[in-house]
Amino acid sequence: MSSQARIRKGIAAHASTLVTRIAVQFVTLPIFFASWSADRVGTWLVLFAVPAYVAIAATGFAAAGGNSALAAMQAGDKKQAATDFHGSWIVTTIATGVLAVLFFIGMAAIVPQMSGLDLVSASEVTATLAWLALYIFAVSQTMIAEIPFRAAGNYPEYIASFNAASLVEIAVIALSVVASDSFITLAMALALSRCAGALLFFRLGKNYAPELFRRSGKPLGESIRPLVKPSLAFMLAPLIFGINLQGFVLVLGLSVGAAALAGFVATRTLTRIIDLYTNFTYASQFYESGHFEGPKEDIQRRLLATMTLISLLACVALSVFLLGVGPGLQDLYTLGQTSFDPLVAAILLAAATLRALAASPTAILAAANLHSRYMTAYLAGSAIALGLALLLARSGASLPFVILPLLLSEASQLVPAMRDAMRVLAITPAQFLRMLASRQRLGDIRALLNQLRRSR
Repeated sequence: MSSQARIRKGIAAHASTLVTRIAVQFVTLPIFFASWSADRVGTWLVLFAVPAYVAIAATGFAAAGGNSALAAMQAGDKKQAATDFHGSWIVTTIATGVLAVLFFIGMAAIVPQMSGLDLVSASEVTATLAWLALYIFAVSQTMIAEIPFRAAGNYPEYIASFNAASLVEIAVIALSVVASDSFITLAMALALSRCAGALLFFRLGKNYAPELFRRSGKPLGESIRPLVKPSLAFMLAPLIFGINLQGFVLVLGLSVGAAALAGFVATRTLTRIIDLYTNFTYASQFYESGHFEGPKEDIQRRLLATMTLISLLACVALSVFLLGVGPGLQDLYTLGQTSFDPLVAAILLAAATLRALAASPTAILAAANLHSRYMTAYLAGSAIALGLALLLARSGASLPFVILPLLLSEASQLVPAMRDAMRVLAITPAQFLRMLASRQRLGDIRALLNQLRRSR
């Protein structure tokens, strides 16, 4: 596949991801509200708050191993690529198993202590958590299957397949909640559908890169050791994301009740339109970085400046739009069962903007497995922010004040990530500001828009 063809297919795949995530975020909750009460929906949101993020967290070796395997394949070393793949697969499987067990044990202890949840019995909670633990394992296996696609230069096909699996999950949710109000039925259906998807992903990956599934004869330890540090950093990313999103859900679940929690989640879902844009910009740069040819650093400097400017303008426009139409959208979205809080929305939009501005520098660092330092700072900032939110919630503070620490958390990612990216690319803050105001940015933006149009 030529570079231009891969870039066009990649952009198209990332664009389809936007559509898929919009469907997941904006179709799923109405399905729940149409069949279940607000209390029942809020309880499910608490139970499902952790699994999706824990599943992705266990795939740190998949991301770091994918970077390494792609570099090996680009250098023509197929045996090293196979070693990177096998090492990543083994460690990811072990890590996921451990995290799934810890999830089950931890949630089994925490959930019964939460007041106001619409729970039927302790046995239902236990069975639901067991199926969700399997869900965690299955999703992580799907993520590790990405490595053969990336190594073969077919990452757009993986993204398209993953989007299809997400759409299937919506259908599974719809069928489950219409047929039954049992948490067990829904959790079982989600887990089994993801298990089937994982098997299909590995079959497709083997077709694209069969050499990665053969034994290379190289010691796995030599491949695993250099991947440990960047893998741990990749594992932190979804965990931090979970702290900032679902951690706050758990904090509010302890203080405001299930119905109010459902309203907050609905407002947050609307404001996460910005996150869809952020995911698109991050993924587009991350996946293609390993294929850059020529003066790579110069390309990355221009991308950093161009995408920072575009992100700032896009976030301001989206924020103004959402604050204007939010009340009507949320009323329609939740069938009139919750209300839109403009102050809560403004705080969530500001946090999302900080995340969006961090997308480009984090993609540059992550694609080179150089993201450990800023991820450590992000984890510390997020933990402190969640602790502050818990203290505010316990003191009886209003909802806007409880979520205000989110801004501290997102700033703890943006500042160190931008600093490290500029250090790697050998530019100073003053030079970067001049690049933002350069006429070259307009040319780069026009070139990007032309590429997007050709990808349709």
